[in-house]
Amino acid sequence: MKELEIEFKNLLTGDEYGRLDKAFFQNAEPVIQTNFYIDTPDLDLKHNRLLLRIRAARGSQVMTLKEPTDKGVMEYHGEVDSDLSFDQNIRQEELPTIICNELERFNIDTTQLRIYGALSTERREVPYKDGLLVLDKNNYLDTEDLELEYEVSNRDKGETIFQDLLKEYDIEQREEITKVERFYNKLTEIRTGDNYANTL
Repeated sequence: MKELEIEFKNLLTGDEYGRLDKAFFQNAEPVIQTNFYIDTPDLDLKHNRLLLRIRAARGSQVMTLKEPTDKGVMEYHGEVDSDLSFDQNIRQEELPTIICNELERFNIDTTQLRIYGALSTERREVPYKDGLLVLDKNNYLDTEDLELEYEVSNRDKGETIFQDLLKEYDIEQREEITKVERFYNKLTEIRTGDNYANTL
């Protein structure tokens, strides 16, 4: 499956998280999902601004390749059944065809793919003004952070609604940093001086 993702993100303080939780998410049941991030030893996907992950949630595994475009992020999905152990290699036959074709288009050596870490999220979702409002509590590499996301189909309209929401609840607008970027940054801190740090 292929789809265009349009979403806005903002990291939150504990107080901001609490205000939004009370205002929107009291009746939203939390779902635990874990992203297992995949790359080559030389981080070829990162250098091509690509993200490859397997998301495990509700007993299923979905592999997703994300590719930035001018209009949003193009996503390619396929169900998989993988060994989700840290440092585990991803076998070529595990790759959904649609994802394998895209990786080959970027000359990514699919024989070198492996899992290099995981990020677990407690997620709650509610409909909000023709979009989906998402409150996340993320844990990775002994780190916890809090995040608000707003998923929409219309970028201009969605951006206005999101900014108005931040103002209404007195939330500071912060630079957008994706989950995988935050994961990479923390990994760099931990592995200072090794191959990961030198390539980031």
